[in-house]
Amino acid sequence: MDRFRRTGARYFVSMAAHCDNFDLWDSAHQPWNAVNVGPRSDIVACWAAAARGAGLRFGVSMHAGSRTWRWLDAAFAADVEGPAAGVPYDGHLTAEDGRGLWWEGLDPRALYGRPRRPGEPPDPDFIDDFYARLCDVTTRHRPELVYLDDSRLPFDSGSVCPAAPPSERGLEFLADYYNRVPEGAVSIKTVPGRDRGAVLLDVERQQLGDTDPEPWQYDTSIGDWFYCDGYRYKTADEIVHLLVDTVSRNGCLLLNVPQLPDGTLDDATATVLDSLGAWVERCGEAVFGTRPWARYGEGPTRVTGERARESALAYTASDIRFTRAPDVLYAFLMAWPADRTVRIRSLGRTGGLLPAPPRRVTLLGAAAEPPRWTMRDDALEVALPARPPTPYVQVLRIDTGPPGADEAGRAAA
Repeated sequence: MDRFRRTGARYFVSMAAHCDNFDLWDSAHQPWNAVNVGPRSDIVACWAAAARGAGLRFGVSMHAGSRTWRWLDAAFAADVEGPAAGVPYDGHLTAEDGRGLWWEGLDPRALYGRPRRPGEPPDPDFIDDFYARLCDVTTRHRPELVYLDDSRLPFDSGSVCPAAPPSERGLEFLADYYNRVPEGAVSIKTVPGRDRGAVLLDVERQQLGDTDPEPWQYDTSIGDWFYCDGYRYKTADEIVHLLVDTVSRNGCLLLNVPQLPDGTLDDATATVLDSLGAWVERCGEAVFGTRPWARYGEGPTRVTGERARESALAYTASDIRFTRAPDVLYAFLMAWPADRTVRIRSLGRTGGLLPAPPRRVTLLGAAAEPPRWTMRDDALEVALPARPPTPYVQVLRIDTGPPGADEAGRAAA
C-alpha cells in the first residue's frame, strides 16, 4: 500500500466478489467466503485497513450479480462427448455431496444458484441475495466508491442480465448507500445523461473522445486483469499518457495492478509503479486537485469516435493537454519537440482563451532557470532546455494571476 501511495494513488479499490460468486469478506449472507474457505481471512477488511492507514480513500468492486447468473449457466451443463459425456457439472451438486470433503457443510446452490437452463432470467431469491450481500459489504466497510461491473444497475433494464420484469432493487440500494455514505459514489458502465447526478460513469479499457461535463472514471490494467505469464505490460510512459489524457477530459484513472499468487508484485510491475511515482513526484501538482480547462488539448493525436479501445498512441510535439488550478494553467507536452521549441496554439493572443499574457512560465522538475517564452498572435512559444526533466510527459506551469496569487493559493490549499 505504501508503494501505491508513493505512485500517486489517491484511492484504492479492493475486489469484494468476482463472477465466481465467492465473497472476499466475512459475508453475512454468502457462506462461500474467504473467512470460511481458502485463506480464512477477511481480505476486504485487510485492504480497507491498509488503504485508510496510508491515507487513501477506499472502494470495493462487485462483479457478482448479473454476470454471475449468466456466466454460471454453464455449471448446469455436461460434456457432450468424450469419457465424461453426460456427467453433470458442479452446478448439479447438493450439500449432501460434500459429506467428508473439504467443503462439507456448504451448499453448492449458494454458489451457483438454482438449477436452470441457459438463458433463463434470474429469480427473485438470487437478486435478493445479491443486494443483501452488497448492502452487507458497504455497511461493514463504508467504501467511498462502489464499482458495479454492469452496464446498468444489476438486474434492471439494460443490465447484462435483466430480470423479468426488470428489478429496481438497485435504486433502493443507491438511496440506502448515499444516506449512509453521502460522500460516496457508485459507478456503472452505461449512464444516460439524466442519471449522471446519481451514478459515476465508468469506462473500461476505453477512453472518452472529448471532455465530459460530468466526472467519469477510466479503468484499465497494467497487464491482464489477473497475473498472466507472457502478457505485455503497459510501460510507465503509456500509463502517464493515459493518465494525462484522462484527467484533461475530466476523468480519473483506476489502474488495476496484477499480483503474483502470493499477493506480491513481480519486478516488472514494481518498476512500472515506481517509475510512475517518480513522475508524479515532479509533476503531480498538474494532475491532483486540478480541473479541466476551456479545452482538453490540441494537436493531431486523439481518440477517434465517441469511445475507442485503448492503444499506445504515437504522440507528436504538437500534442498538448491542459488542466487548470486557480490562477494557473498546466500544459502537458505529450512529446518532446526536436527543435526544443513548443508552440501552444490555444494560447495565442488571437485565441482569446487567456485574458492576459502569462506572468510566468516554468517547466516542472527542471533545475535550470525558467524557460524563455514569447506571446505571439498565433501561439505561446516556449524555448525548452537541452534535455527534458522527466522521461515521459513534460509539464509547463503557466501562472496567469497577479503577483503573489500562486503563493496565496498554495497557502489556502
